[in-house]
Amino acid sequence: MAIPLQAMPKVMVIQEHQVDAAVRFAMKVRREVFPMLNHETLPQDLLHFHAHYMHSDQSKFLVAITENNEIIGSIGIVPYDGRIEEIKGRYPEGAAAEVVKCYVDAEYRRHGIGSLLAGALKDAVREMAYNTLYLHTHRFLPGAVDFWMRQGFAIVTEQYDEWQTVHMENLQAF
Repeated sequence: MAIPLQAMPKVMVIQEHQVDAAVRFAMKVRREVFPMLNHETLPQDLLHFHAHYMHSDQSKFLVAITENNEIIGSIGIVPYDGRIEEIKGRYPEGAAAEVVKCYVDAEYRRHGIGSLLAGALKDAVREMAYNTLYLHTHRFLPGAVDFWMRQGFAIVTEQYDEWQTVHMENLQAF
């Protein structure tokens, strides 16, 4: 059962004093959503959080916080690096931002927090040099593809393997 919210959470660009809590939050949700992954080491963007998000004008990391300053959601963007074979060459270098770490605490899902995060990210990205938002999600995540489609993303291609990866983009954000 979801915890009722007294007020909608505030979505903001992460502040220095929130970094450790944001990394803990992201890893907690990542363990729940992707139990099959290795959680012994942090992903590179979380391990080098400051370099990836705090000291880069090409990246942003936003958090949703309750009135008690508890982080209950996150979302980030980084420059898309061209690493995914299925969409190789689709985006010119520097043209696309990749949406990453879109997580909402399980107790607060279905309250519109994901939509708040996605909307705030679109607003933040308009001030940057990108012309496309790219992301990938997975069919095994309940409601994920439909959620992103409601946010204006369209399916580019799908992989029909054990990961059921769906590659999506949004050109409407700009």
